[in-house]
Amino acid sequence: MTEQSNEGEAGLQLPEMIRSYDPLVCCLCGSRDATTLLECLTGRGMTSDSRIVRRNLKKVQCARCGLVRDGLPFAASELEQHYSANYTLNVAKSGEEHFFYSASGAMARSRLLRDWILALKPETKWRAGMRVLEVGCGQGSLLSQLRGSFPSAHFYGIDLSADAVALANAKGLNVRQGGLETLAGEEYDLIIAFGVLEHVPNPQTFLAQVRELLSDDGEAIVGQPMQNVPSYDIFFVDHLHHFTTDHVRFLAERAGFAEIGHLASHPSILNFSLHHLRKSRPVPDATLPNASASKCAQAIKTYRGIFSALDDALAKLEDDERIAVFGTGEVFTLLYTYSNLYTVKIVCGLDDNADRRVNHNWPFPVSSPDQAKAFGASTILLCVNTMYNQLLLSRISELGLNPLRVLYMSEKLEEGWLSAPMSVSALAQMVEATGGRLG
Repeated sequence: MTEQSNEGEAGLQLPEMIRSYDPLVCCLCGSRDATTLLECLTGRGMTSDSRIVRRNLKKVQCARCGLVRDGLPFAASELEQHYSANYTLNVAKSGEEHFFYSASGAMARSRLLRDWILALKPETKWRAGMRVLEVGCGQGSLLSQLRGSFPSAHFYGIDLSADAVALANAKGLNVRQGGLETLAGEEYDLIIAFGVLEHVPNPQTFLAQVRELLSDDGEAIVGQPMQNVPSYDIFFVDHLHHFTTDHVRFLAERAGFAEIGHLASHPSILNFSLHHLRKSRPVPDATLPNASASKCAQAIKTYRGIFSALDDALAKLEDDERIAVFGTGEVFTLLYTYSNLYTVKIVCGLDDNADRRVNHNWPFPVSSPDQAKAFGASTILLCVNTMYNQLLLSRISELGLNPLRVLYMSEKLEEGWLSAPMSVSALAQMVEATGGRLG
């Protein structure tokens, strides 16, 4: 891939987030010594907004500090196109948002993140008149939640996507397009960046820029996937870095922050951590993280096993099998990208939000589950986080879909795929007998 300049066509500096990415040197410790953990040269790669793109996948691990990073270069023009024009996460003209589900009901992603942030920085610590900036705010869902909770504070946002900025401003939010460079000279009391740090070519430079925009006693809250637990974001081609919680702390200290505290493994997003930072002095001799703490290698082994086991299960099905997939979001995209699932005929996808943007791109119809009978599926493949096994198995029973079998991932991921050949009545009995925990 040809390396390109960080200068725009008109000679303007591009934002730090879309400068070219060089994988040869570890951004954390400067070492060039690295081991290849993952290489997939099929020309099929998955992005974090659940798109399949023509890009190979390679991940390498620094031999000195253990930070895992993407092993292929990104030109500045590629990143600019990806985030300014193509990226769809939290950018939906319908205002749609991801929901998390539990026995108590559904919760919007923005509400969950607001509650998690308040668990780290309680309501009593938000003062009237404070200036809060969200970096990478998308269509402004989290900003809206925070503004509703703290009407006497001032909220601002910035995002690279023109579509996202337009959607946010239509809600009455104060959001601008661009990178942190466009805010030079401004000052904020709190800066929030959720799901940003893993995308930037140089995280230390990014955090240093955040620090420059903070008041003397300013704070930052950053949230991103963590590798203290096995996380399938290792298969995302646009996640340039894969941090443990100690990696984030080390980066923060080097950039001039002190960590006040952090939270990890929210029950609905087990593979994320949230860090509360206070502006301080840089610590150039901060202690390097433990290189062995990262679970990236374990995640690669586990999910490669899942892909292989799914291939084996699909190979045993009849040629005329009528396959429906229950769930067409992130987990489905992961499976559709890296297993042979994309080679089989799928009669339909089942999704409670069948009209959401991602469902317009699949080569099969996507329907709400209550319309599934019309497709006569003989096999239903659960393509969801395993925490939802019980919920979906119960739904299949309640809807009377009458599949010959249900294929689902075991909650013990290393066990791979399990098959339940049964009638609806047998499925109902199995759900009741096991409490739905069929893994």
